[in-house]
Amino acid sequence: MPKNRIGFLDFLRGFALYGILVVNLPYFAKPMYLVGSAGENTNLLDSIASWIVAFFFESKFYVLFSFLFGYGISVQIKDWEEVESRNRYLRRMAGLFLIGLLHGIFLFLGDILLSYAILGCVAWLIRKKNPVWLLKFSLGFLLIAILCRMILAFGQDEYRSRLASSLPDILSETRSAYLGSFWDGAKQRATDTFISYPFTILFQWPSILSMFALGIVAGKTSFFERWEQSKNGVKKLIPWLLILGLSGNLIYSIHSRNLFVEDLSLIWQLGFSILDAVSAPALTICYVYWLGIYYHSESSLADRSWFESPGKFSLSNYLGQSVICSWIFCGWGLGFYDKLGNFQLLFLAFPIWFICVLGSKTWSRFFSIGPVETILRAVTYGKFRNIRFF
Repeated sequence: MPKNRIGFLDFLRGFALYGILVVNLPYFAKPMYLVGSAGENTNLLDSIASWIVAFFFESKFYVLFSFLFGYGISVQIKDWEEVESRNRYLRRMAGLFLIGLLHGIFLFLGDILLSYAILGCVAWLIRKKNPVWLLKFSLGFLLIAILCRMILAFGQDEYRSRLASSLPDILSETRSAYLGSFWDGAKQRATDTFISYPFTILFQWPSILSMFALGIVAGKTSFFERWEQSKNGVKKLIPWLLILGLSGNLIYSIHSRNLFVEDLSLIWQLGFSILDAVSAPALTICYVYWLGIYYHSESSLADRSWFESPGKFSLSNYLGQSVICSWIFCGWGLGFYDKLGNFQLLFLAFPIWFICVLGSKTWSRFFSIGPVETILRAVTYGKFRNIRFF
């Protein structure tokens, strides 16, 4: 049923919002150079929390959102006329680009919207391809993702050696900026975003494009509309995906949190790069399957709205999380920057997410569309007068 299908999509988005928050919190809370570094954790609890984030959350939820974004592309433009569809879509990507740019400068250096806007234009070019072609495209960019991670592995040691001598000064400047005024933080964030974006392109863009294509396939094949049939096909793959996802993420999480010996050979590092690229999407597919089984069961009835409500306004919630986190950690707010360990951050994620859930449930009582979604819709349709939320 369409209602259930739409509800399940919102449910997935709401779930993904929590996972994204868990991964993003350390980047709000401390200098980006410390996240996942050998000296990041000073006690066992912080080390365990960091490993949990790497194993269960890292690289899984931006992949899930990318899949849902691709699905949305397929569904959203299905009923639009060709010329008007192109214009609306490009305006939507332009609006998303601007929102992402402002978000990356003023709130969060790890913004994903900018990447979605740029790569969304590529997704437009492949929207009419048949499912078989799109699956090959998706697999091709998964292989490119592996190659890009291998490139990062090649340059990792040289990057660390160059950074080592200047790191104390960089950390001092970063702490001073984020604990300073709002504008000091914005300037530092813009610098950090510029520095980190080549890494974003290599680490995330191929995976995003791969999942965009897979999402378009899901839209073309009515994957969510025909869930009962779709799940049977996925079920056959789950044992293999689970083996790959669990084993690969176990090795990746141990390696990424520096629990192996530090001086590994390049061959080992390349192997870890391959596991990272393929095991995260494998576990993500398992998440979708299990959540689908749960959502379509009677036992989920009491819990659905807690994930559906933020999922309906996912863009507003994503930005709302950034506002709350910036207020908690930056100098213009509570000023907890670089003062909380990973164990504390892991537990802090839930109340932040829950505040956004309560805000979404309250908002939905009066309006049918989120505030930022309303602005983006106005840009998409080119109608800025009489902006309405319902």
